[in-house]
Amino acid sequence: MTQLNFDQMPDKELLTYVRTHPNDTEAFHKYMDRLDARPGVVCTTDEEFEAELIKRINQQQQ
Repeated sequence: MTQLNFDQMPDKELLTYVRTHPNDTEAFHKYMDRLDARPGVVCTTDEEFEAELIKRINQQQQ
């Protein structure tokens, strides 16, 4: 089986992969690392983090 290179996947492709492979924790962590690296938002609670994650996922769908 071919090893996927998540670092070389565009954000949209990685998001699609994460959605279709919900048990792939490596891919999920790679996508979350990308979101975390983007400037502008600081989350201090789990609720804020979840709301921001949902917001960003919805932005990626548009």
